[in-house]
Amino acid sequence: MEKSGEELALKKLERLLEKLLKELEYQLIKNYEIRKIDPSELELDIRTRWKCMFGCGYYGKRKSCPPFVPEIDEAEKFLKSYRSAFLFMVKFESYDEYMDLKRQIQKFLVEIEGRLVKDYPMAFTLFPGGCDLCDECEFPNYEKCQARPAVSSMGIRIADLGVELGDKWLVSVILLE
Repeated sequence: MEKSGEELALKKLERLLEKLLKELEYQLIKNYEIRKIDPSELELDIRTRWKCMFGCGYYGKRKSCPPFVPEIDEAEKFLKSYRSAFLFMVKFESYDEYMDLKRQIQKFLVEIEGRLVKDYPMAFTLFPGGCDLCDECEFPNYEKCQARPAVSSMGIRIADLGVELGDKWLVSVILLE
């Protein structure tokens, strides 16, 4: 049976992720899953942005978060302009390792995006939570900033992706043309 273009893209992405995890020695990223999602079926929820505005310490302080990311209508146009998307979900065991793992995932996503643009010039990633790449945020110094929007800042509800609060998954998105 012949594989579809999406199945081939998933296999190619899985191989690249595995190769980079070994090559770049991301020791904390161990237990992960990759799931295909259809970006055209994403239903964005304005309440995720309100949760950012009222309750998140990153609001207005990180480039990955509101008000520095597009509004919901623009985010929806952006997300739906992609043909395929993949969840990159990494399991964490304890909240003690959460922040170090999150930072490592964010570094890894920037690396992955950089490698993917060779085959997918419009490849783009969304971070699990607000950006923590730098110990102290250098935003608005755009030349050094590698932040990507947080999944929830784009209006995506993690629960709509099949992940419940308390499941201990750090969820990011990899978008391909």
